[in-house]
Amino acid sequence: MQRFAALLAQGHDAVAAEMLRERVLFSHLLHRHRVDEDSETARALPDTPLAAALTADMQALLAEYSAHVRAWPPARIPAEWDTYAQAVLKLQQRMRMRLAWEERELFPRLSAA
Repeated sequence: MQRFAALLAQGHDAVAAEMLRERVLFSHLLHRHRVDEDSETARALPDTPLAAALTADMQALLAEYSAHVRAWPPARIPAEWDTYAQAVLKLQQRMRMRLAWEERELFPRLSAA
């Protein structure tokens, strides 16, 4: 997310190709994160309220991410760069909140299991 935010600051014309690569890389990273998290949660915290909350929030986050990607196809981005940048930063803030929650609520329980 930090690399992508840095690209946003440079402007579309300077980073168009790199930005598209970063979008794909981030999508793969988010998918891998979900798979790993689901696996560890199922192992360490099966059928717990925390596991259910994690799953529900991740599904909501993935729906938000998918909606963002659908709303911002590459062809739309150059003409609405500033609005796109704001949308990306808003989504990144939501993801950072999720990661902070995982650090606070999930990881201590996984470590203890």
